[in-house]
Amino acid sequence: AARQASAKVREKLIDIAAHLIEAAPRDLEIESGAISVRGTPALHIAVAEVASVAYHERQRLPPDISPGLEATAHFHTSRPCHSNSCHACICEVDIGTGKVKLLRYIVSEDCGVMINPMVVEGQIAGGVAQGIAGALYEHMRYDEDGNPLTATLLDYLPPTAAEIPELEYGHIETPSWAPGGHKGMGEGGAIGAPSAVFNAVADALAPLGVELQRLPLDPNALFEALEAAGHRVGVQTR
Repeated sequence: AARQASAKVREKLIDIAAHLIEAAPRDLEIESGAISVRGTPALHIAVAEVASVAYHERQRLPPDISPGLEATAHFHTSRPCHSNSCHACICEVDIGTGKVKLLRYIVSEDCGVMINPMVVEGQIAGGVAQGIAGALYEHMRYDEDGNPLTATLLDYLPPTAAEIPELEYGHIETPSWAPGGHKGMGEGGAIGAPSAVFNAVADALAPLGVELQRLPLDPNALFEALEAAGHRVGVQTR
């Protein structure tokens, strides 16, 4: 939708510029903040000047063009564009405290053609942090009557930046069928992270005969699992 709306604004910019410099719209191109005649860069006008005319000098506009540089577009698809991701992590479990420390976390996501890699990495980081939170920390508890026991942050434990490891990113760009080759972005972090963390903890405790069955893997849950396996606490494993 943004792509389609941008194309409409670009077309309007070209039409206004063509009128201002007395050129044919089909001969104009936009590059480096200026609109110029293709092959004749000396004949040009700044995009900023065209924008100023569009908003503040209505009398200089072509008679068939309305003021402003705005456009509305709607995009509808009959089939989805699924993104995908892969997560891997290494953890350390302190048997004496039940604390899980994530030593390394790698995530690779294919969201099609990236518009801004920094934004993509921010989306991944937020999703992974949310997934780690669900796997190790956050848990809504209720009493026998269904009343929530973790209604405030004094009782409900979200992780801070200190608990989230530095993430290693691997970007893959497989263009989708959609305009621009883009796909969705953001869900992969929250969906893949809980499974990756759970499997890492389960793998660390597997030599002790511990079987994990539920989330979150907080210290109490790990102590219960260790006791069920008949293991004596106080030994560290990796």
